Amino acid sequence: MLMASATDVNMAHAGAWPQPLHHIQIIVPFSTTHASSAYDAQGKLVRRNPYTKEELAPYLEYGLTPHTTLVGQLSLLHEKTSWLGNTIANRSLSEAKFGARYALGEWQKTYFSIQPLAIWHGSMNQSDPFASQRGDIDGEFAMTLGRHFKWLGFDGFTDNLVGICLRPGNRPSALKVNLTIGLDLNPRTKVMLKSESYAAFSKGAAASQVQSNKLGLSLVRRMDKVVSLEIGAATSLTGRNTIEERSMHIALWYDF
Repeated sequence: MLMASATDVNMAHAGAWPQPLHHIQIIVPFSTTHASSAYDAQGKLVRRNPYTKEELAPYLEYGLTPHTTLVGQLSLLHEKTSWLGNTIANRSLSEAKFGARYALGEWQKTYFSIQPLAIWHGSMNQSDPFASQRGDIDGEFAMTLGRHFKWLGFDGFTDNLVGICLRPGNRPSALKVNLTIGLDLNPRTKVMLKSESYAAFSKGAAASQVQSNKLGLSLVRRMDKVVSLEIGAATSLTGRNTIEERSMHIALWYDF
């Protein structure tokens, strides 16, 4: 997840740094995803029915104290897939996330924060007994690590997030690792390379049920003092029991 840095509040930056006191940032991303292949249980690609997903996921942060940033996000989905010549569509409020990020401070030039979240699910899934259902609430606990650097005269940053999602009932817990490297091309423009990895584990099972590894690239441009624009794309690299995704996104960032 990408957020603003306290050192540059008018640019889209990284999530390991807290928001300044009483500062608000609103991010409005829209993405479209397509898939016509899937990874099987052994990680091999197989053909599947065409699938498309459009997602609007408004995100908000508020600097409650110098060390505590409140966070919240909604996920609105429109999904379509074909089955035996018929189109099956689903439109829903998929998730609502609420929580806070607490800054622990800097050590060895790396800035550490912890981020607990509660996740409410709003979608129904009749075909998968292990999937989250409407009304289910999960808990996520993550740690972020941020670091600034210089490379060939350019200013840059790394933002690493490692988290675990705990799901009650018979639903498998999950691990996720998100890595971001950003580089300032000039005072108004930066480029970001993003890696997202996810693995869900059955209770008592050594091997993961679901794995997903994606790589994305984004360009962020500051439009004026309070607005930044992000345009990017992402693709699946490897996976197990999941679709092979191709996605594009655009996001507006507002800072107040």
